[in-house]
Amino acid sequence: MSDRLHIIITGNEQKPHRFILSKQKLQLAVFTSLALFIILGIGSFQATRLFQANSSLSDQVAGLSQQLQDSNSLQQQFSGQVQKLQQENSSQANAFAEEKTILINGALSALEERSQMIEQVMCNIGVDVEKATKNSANKGGPFVTSADDLGKELLVLSDKYLDTMNYLPLGRPVPGRITSRFGHRTDPVNGKKGFHTGVDMRGRYGQEILATADGVVSKAFTNGGYGKFVEIRHGNGYTTAFAHMKKILVKRGATVKRGQVIGTVGSSGRSTGPHLHYEVCLWKKPLNPNKFMQVEKLILAPVIPQLTAKFRKKINPIILAQKNAETTKAMEAFHVPIQ
Repeated sequence: MSDRLHIIITGNEQKPHRFILSKQKLQLAVFTSLALFIILGIGSFQATRLFQANSSLSDQVAGLSQQLQDSNSLQQQFSGQVQKLQQENSSQANAFAEEKTILINGALSALEERSQMIEQVMCNIGVDVEKATKNSANKGGPFVTSADDLGKELLVLSDKYLDTMNYLPLGRPVPGRITSRFGHRTDPVNGKKGFHTGVDMRGRYGQEILATADGVVSKAFTNGGYGKFVEIRHGNGYTTAFAHMKKILVKRGATVKRGQVIGTVGSSGRSTGPHLHYEVCLWKKPLNPNKFMQVEKLILAPVIPQLTAKFRKKINPIILAQKNAETTKAMEAFHVPIQ
């Protein structure tokens, strides 16, 4: 068997062409062709993969570019919104500052009006309020204006009024009508002329008796003709006394507040019927209680809450609630509770 392969190729001219190949050369040619085919296939596959990866990267780059554009657009929108909010915030702050100024001015006006009325009432009942003295000796330094000067003088004066009113026995201990006034009178028991150191007010048995000022109970016992008797010291020389009680509800040394129940109406001691004998003294000197009881007419309209309500729709509800709470607390501290 021959190791050679004869290949004869004839053309159109019928002239044959002969190729003689050995089996080794043929096998080498086949293996070489297969290797080239495999290399070309692998190269094509890798090229295809790289092309696809490149296309994907291009798409990602395009997507990121679009996101960047969208982000820039959103940033511009947000910048515009932030600018708008800052303008609104500035306008709102200015509006709040204006409303605050109006409220403060209105409150100070109401405070001044009330201070004047209280001063007039105090003058009518003969109470002097100590004025702040101005002494310019041994002082100096440059003048510097202060933002706290607004209403400062009014607040100091009001504080003095409130301190004074703390120990003033104002209002009625019971609501009954007066049956015997302060001063000279005919004694209801023996019919003789005498001097009445307080006022008698009609009441029903067991009716509550209220303290007319803050103070400390100095006496609480059965006191001869006064019957069951309570005395309260209020400071600065003022005392109040309550006589002919049915029952004493406080003890000596106890601290009481204006409006607190200290006993009940009765007819103990030298008495012709259920009533309350009520005295007001300054440094043990009897005063006419009627002047102090007439202060119950000083019930002013709540000016500050009305002023606040005027701007209710303009002011932030939270700020308004805080202002209402502050003004209400101030009014409660300033208002004289009358029972």
